[in-house]
This record gives sequence, structure tokens and C-alpha cells, in this order.
Amino acid sequence: MDSASLREFLENTHLNNAEAKRRRLTLYFISYIGGFIMAALAVQNLARGDHYLAFWLGFFSFSVFANAALSHIFKNSNIFYYIAGFVVAVMVAVITITGGYNNTGLHFVYPIILIQIIIVRFRAAIFYVTGTVVVVAFIVYNQESIPANYRGEDVSRFLIALGCFIVVAFISEYFWHKSRKEMMTDNLEKLRQANSDPLTKVPNRRFLESVYFERAMKNPADYFPLSVVVVDIDYFKKINDNYGHDVGDKVLIKLATLMKKAIRSTDVVSRTGGEEFLILYPKTSLSVAVKLAEKIRVEIEKSPYTEGDIHHSITASFGVATALTDININAAIKLADEHLYEAKGAGRNRVM
Repeated sequence: MDSASLREFLENTHLNNAEAKRRRLTLYFISYIGGFIMAALAVQNLARGDHYLAFWLGFFSFSVFANAALSHIFKNSNIFYYIAGFVVAVMVAVITITGGYNNTGLHFVYPIILIQIIIVRFRAAIFYVTGTVVVVAFIVYNQESIPANYRGEDVSRFLIALGCFIVVAFISEYFWHKSRKEMMTDNLEKLRQANSDPLTKVPNRRFLESVYFERAMKNPADYFPLSVVVVDIDYFKKINDNYGHDVGDKVLIKLATLMKKAIRSTDVVSRTGGEEFLILYPKTSLSVAVKLAEKIRVEIEKSPYTEGDIHHSITASFGVATALTDININAAIKLADEHLYEAKGAGRNRVM
């Protein structure tokens, strides 16, 4: 996992989850509050004898409640936001046609059409709102066959005011999204720095414990069986003692780069401390993980560190274990550690 992949992983884990939660809560709040208001108005119009308007208000109240209820069941689906936007478009059209109470329905168009801008994603909202305004304009300029009766001067002023309202709302929404994106980018970079090793640029232990394993436990089907490989550079202290810590750092960078190139796009190489690394192989059995670790071991053995007069052979020892479920992660890492010590005790430069 390189820096770009780490940023994407963190964005999908933290920032996109926060945005999805914000949109979902906004949908629920607007749906339930709006649904109750429309239900109350439906009862009021029913008592007033306007059965036609009462029916439509009741229908829209039921629709938004049902849409919100279904979104509780299918939480990962975005279709309910677009259904809500479509319901709003139909609602605006019906209110414009009926005229509401004493032809005052147009006053409700302003807050209702704002829902489309808030709930539907910015670009999609442009099409939703444009289509809704076109329908409203067509209705108010062709009043011959509708119950409502609007004066010509009221129609023109309403459309001008509505246009100004929409422009201001979109400008506000645009700059809100822009400032939020800038804050997200800044927060994402801070998250990346906090979750990556500054020397090798691979994820660190904090990333594993607070991000990767947490996500694996939330989506076990995408990760388990999860094979873990503990990697430790053989006789690394001798490298530091003989050539200095600068060379030791370069060796760590070299091995991290080599392992990143050797793994698959779904796998993760992390530095867990000193000369020790941890490789994670999601959806990988123990036998396959052993073969993949052996491939890396051979690659390391074939890649000595060379710089000027320095030509130093490098080897590493590997311990492998597999977690079958999320409750076995820590046990698997502990077992892989034990296998690593077995590999060192057996002469190093091997996979156990």
C-alpha cells in the first residue's frame, strides 16, 4: 500500500463515512419533520373540505415516510436520496397545479425546492432543480386547465424571486462544498501522516489497530481469512554497527519498497517497529500466504544492499499465521510472532 493507496483507504474509511452519515441524517430529519407537517396540513385541508389537496398532501406524507423507512433498511443505497428529490419535484408540481389554500401554494415552493439542493448531490441537484423549475414555469403560464388561478404579475415576480433564491442557494452550497473539500484534504493529509511510517512511507502500527482491523471487523466478508506475515531483517544490528544508522535507514527503505512491489493491490505492508514489518493478505489461506512470503524472502535474498564500497547481503525471517474470523486477529499475530522466532532459531532466512 503506497501513499496514494493509504490516502484512498483513509478517505473511504473516515471521511466518506462521515459524509454518508451527514447525508443520511439530513434525509431522515427532513423526511420525518416534513412528513409530519404535510400530514397535519392534510388533516387541516380535509376538515376544510378540500379533499383533493388533502389527498395529495397525505400521499406525499406517506411517500417521504416510506422512503425514509426503506433507507433505514438499505443503508448503503443512494437511491433514496434521488427518490426524495423526485418526490419533491412531483410535490412542487402538484402544489403549483392546485394552488394550495387560496392560491398561496407558491409560497411553499421555496423551502420545498431547497430540499432538492440539500439532499441530492450537487451536480445531480442542478438537473433536478432545473427540471422542476421548467415544469413550474410551464404550469403557471398555462393555467387554463388547472384549479389554481395566478395573476400574471404574481407569476413573473414569483419566477424571478424563485430564480434568485435558487442561484443564492446553489452559490452557498457550492462554496460550502468547496470549503469542506479543502478541510477534508487537510484532514486527510494529517491522517495519512499519523498513520504512516515517516521513514519507509508504509502504514504504521497505529493504522493497523485504529483503521485497518476496525474496517476488517465491520466488513469481515471482504477480509477473512486474513493471513498475517511478520517479517524481521536478519542481523540488522550489525548493519547499523558496521555502516551507521544512515545505511540502516536506507536498508529499511529498500526492503519496504521491495515488499510493496511484491504484494498484490489488496495487500498491505506496514512497519511495526525497528526492523520488523507486518504483511497482511486479506482473503488468503495459510498455504497461499506461505507461498507469497517465500516469494518475498527469495526476492530479498537476491537483492543485496550496494552503495559505493558497501556490498551487504540482506536476508529476512518470516512467521506466518491466519485469522479465520475477526476475533482471531490478535491471536494470529501472536502466533506469527512465535513462528518468526522459530524461523530465527532454525537458522534465519526462512518462512515458518
